[in-house]
Amino acid sequence: MTIDTVLAAPIFEGSEKRIEVDFRLGPNAPVNGLRSIPRDVLDELMTLARCCIVSSRGNEQMDAYVLSESSLFVYPTKWILKTCGTTRLLNSVSRLLEVARALGMKPRRCKYTRASFLFPENQPFPYTAFEHEVGFLNEHFGAMCANGGTAFVLGEPYQGLQWHVYLADDMLPLEASFEPTYNLEVCMTELGSKAAEQFFRKEHFISAEQTTKDTGIAALKPRALIDDYVFEPCGYSMNGIDGMGLITIHVTPEAHQSYASVEFSGFGKDLVVSPEELLSKVVKIFQPGKVSVTLSVDKVDMDVGAWGAVGALPAGYGLQGAASQVSPCGGKVAYYTLAEKLAAPGSPTTPLHHAASFLSIVTSSDSEADNGSEPEQEPGSV
Repeated sequence: MTIDTVLAAPIFEGSEKRIEVDFRLGPNAPVNGLRSIPRDVLDELMTLARCCIVSSRGNEQMDAYVLSESSLFVYPTKWILKTCGTTRLLNSVSRLLEVARALGMKPRRCKYTRASFLFPENQPFPYTAFEHEVGFLNEHFGAMCANGGTAFVLGEPYQGLQWHVYLADDMLPLEASFEPTYNLEVCMTELGSKAAEQFFRKEHFISAEQTTKDTGIAALKPRALIDDYVFEPCGYSMNGIDGMGLITIHVTPEAHQSYASVEFSGFGKDLVVSPEELLSKVVKIFQPGKVSVTLSVDKVDMDVGAWGAVGALPAGYGLQGAASQVSPCGGKVAYYTLAEKLAAPGSPTTPLHHAASFLSIVTSSDSEADNGSEPEQEPGSV
C-alpha cells in the first residue's frame, strides 16, 4: 500500500431499531418496577443487544441511558430501547421478559419500529427482512392478542424511507388513570454540510454541552435534564428528560452516510408544543435534504388532537408521500416523507440508499446463531 492510497470511509447504519414494551405490575412486584433492575443486569441486556451504557441520568419518573449506539429509557412499567448500526436489539428480548417475570411483571403491549435501513445488506439475521423480525416478535408477544400481533409498512420505497411497525397489545382494561403516550419521530438524511460539521470533534469543539447549546438542540425541550455526548472523531447522542417526557437525538454526520434522528415522547402534558413547530425547529437545525416524519399514539379511542396528523410543512420542504394506519391491536401511526424543494430531482447529494425490507435476500451466513461476542464499537459514529 502506498502512502497516498485513499481508503473508503467505513459505512455506518444510522437508522435505528426501536422496541417499546409496556408491562403490568403484579401484586408482588416492586413499586418502582423495571427501575429496580440492577446495573449489572442492564449491562448484560445491553451486551446481548451489542451495545453498552456510556452515561445516565434519572428523575422521579424514569432513568435514561446514553448508549454506544443510541439510547435506553426505563420507567417503572415501560422499557424503550433504541439502537443503531448493526446491533442485535431483539437479542435482549428473551432475557428482558425473564427479568420482568422474576419481578412479578408481565408485558401488556409491544411496539417495534424502524425506518428502512440505509445499508440493508450489512444487517445480520433477522434484520435482513422485516418478516423475520415480525416472526421473532410474534413468538414473544403475539400471544397477547387474540389474532397475534399486527405488522405493516408505511411509505413508498421510492419516496424516501419506509416505516416498519409491529404492534401487539393484550387489549385488557386499563386503569382509570391511564394516559396515552404520543411520539413524534423525525429521521433525516443528506444533512446540510454546515449543520453536520457541528458534530465533529475538531479545533472548534469545546464540549458536548456547548454543542447541544450552539446547535439549538437545547432549545427543543428547554426544561429537560440533558445527558449528551460527542463521539471521537464524530457523532452525537443526547437524551433529555422532563417529567414523563423525553427527547432523544442521534447524529451520524459523515457526508457519505449522514443521518440524524430526533424523537419526542410523552403524555399530552409533556408535549406542549405542536408537532409542526417542533418539526420546523428540527429541520432548521439539521438542514436535511430528505425527511421522514412519524406521529403515533398508543390508543385511538380518545382525542389525539394536534398529534393525529401533521398540518403545515416546514418552509422549503415539499410533501413526497403520506400514509396512516390504525391497528386492531390498538394505536395509530401517521407517516410522511418530505424533500427539500431546492434539491435537484434525481441528484442525491450523498450515495445513501435503501431497499424495501421484504425484498431483502437472506444468505446462509445471515441465519447463523449469534456467537455472543462482546459489544461491537463503531468508531467515529453513533
